[in-house]
Amino acid sequence: MKLRTLTLGAILIAALAACQKAETASTPTPNQESIQAAGTLFAQPTRPPRTTPTSTPQSDIELELSRTTAGMEEAVLAGDFDRYMSYVWPDDPVFYQEQTAWARDWEAHPLGHFEVNLSRIDTPDPNMATARTTILWTQEDASRSGSSGGTTITAVFRRAEDRWLYAGAQWETLETDGFELQFFETPLYDNRHQAEILLAELPGVYTRITRELDYTPDTPAQLKLYDSAATLQTVTRISMSGLSQWVAPGEAIKMTLGVYNTAPETAEAAREYTRYVLYAMAGGTQEPYPWWLEQGMGEYGASLFRTLSQRTRVLERVAAVAGGTSTSSSSLLPWDTLVTVPALSSTQRQFAIDQSYTLVLYVREVHGADALNAWLKAIAGGAAVEDATQDTLGTSVDELDAAWREWLPQQIN
Repeated sequence: MKLRTLTLGAILIAALAACQKAETASTPTPNQESIQAAGTLFAQPTRPPRTTPTSTPQSDIELELSRTTAGMEEAVLAGDFDRYMSYVWPDDPVFYQEQTAWARDWEAHPLGHFEVNLSRIDTPDPNMATARTTILWTQEDASRSGSSGGTTITAVFRRAEDRWLYAGAQWETLETDGFELQFFETPLYDNRHQAEILLAELPGVYTRITRELDYTPDTPAQLKLYDSAATLQTVTRISMSGLSQWVAPGEAIKMTLGVYNTAPETAEAAREYTRYVLYAMAGGTQEPYPWWLEQGMGEYGASLFRTLSQRTRVLERVAAVAGGTSTSSSSLLPWDTLVTVPALSSTQRQFAIDQSYTLVLYVREVHGADALNAWLKAIAGGAAVEDATQDTLGTSVDELDAAWREWLPQQIN
């Protein structure tokens, strides 16, 4: 009996010893801070998942604008004026007139190629879109210099019922006395600095020209400042190469930046504004004025912002021709050849403009400012040049011409 008791005791002691041994061999609880430190030390850089690029389908706006530009292209190449104008935004009367004249130009001078490409389309609101717009063109007769060209602008399109209409370039506007100055301020071109320089000169142009002509237009003149002659030609008159300034009845005055992207000269702005005032004086038309008078008055307006030496050089050059002392083979041009735009070389054309300026200057110096303005207003009102000259200057056109020719040589120092 005693032996059995001992045996049971030994078994219990052995079991307890085994439990203690098992507890000694168990794994201790890991230190969490040590695990985080090790993870940081041996961490592998996170690699972004590789994605396969997929083409994004063209949006509805892109498709709709593409339909508009395709229709514009087809209309231009077909010479279809009415169809083209159906794609033009009509609510801006100045822009609509500009587009009307632009379309009449390619209608008269057909194009062999016309292409409009859009990129970077944006929709500031549901009824307006902007797009970087490249226009490329080639005239049907592509053999001469300047018969192809193009430009890139940021253009505006506006929704009208079931389609989008072309609304021209995207402009920023600054206002001052007598002018609304429009310029580019986009990622493509930023001309704000040049526009602000020009803006500071425009009140002086407005005051001086309206006072000289004794006439103030009812509305401010829009003046659009373009980046280059290539852009001005492409959006104004494709058939006319080398445009750097432009003004026509119902349209904005258009000018380009100068050499090295400088602001236009004040005298150039004065020249174009003088012509703008002449059109306003005639009720919004160019018709009453012979070409030489319009050009001569434009140069007279510009001369008011030129130096004395600049004015004198022009006068002496024409006077030398009149007096036969010029080394040039040029001669004074008959006025009846300058009633409409003359077919002259660029050099001859500039001489014709300078000659016209000296006649205006003669009237201003000899007959006086009041007589000059009465003469202009009579012509603007529809009087024939001969009648207006007799009624306001008290002389015939032939007598005026003879007196001017006699006066010219006296201006040579």
